[in-house]
Amino acid sequence: MPAAAGTLTKSDKRKPKRSPGVSSFLLAAAAAVAFLPAPVESAHAGGRVLTAMDVVSIRIVEHPELDTTARVASDGTVNFPYLGRIKAAGRTEDELARTIERGLIERKIIAER
Repeated sequence: MPAAAGTLTKSDKRKPKRSPGVSSFLLAAAAAVAFLPAPVESAHAGGRVLTAMDVVSIRIVEHPELDTTARVASDGTVNFPYLGRIKAAGRTEDELARTIERGLIERKIIAER
């Protein structure tokens, strides 16, 4: 008998495939930084710890002109418009988000909420 509309069959429950070397998180205030999960993730309250070669997609809420996708360089930094090189490797996703937010507020590129 066919499955009823709106129900999951056993084959529908598979997890989607994810790209390696990418992670995800959001910045709570004015900026949001989004990453897709990497295959091996650390369990941290502040998100996954970033490493060299991770790809980060940074989205600034209400400021799409600042949206950036960058790879964490071998020196552990990412390049972000108006802020330059920012240390990312060894920081959690939330720590990087707060650093970007503070930098954009200090340079009066975005308003503090």
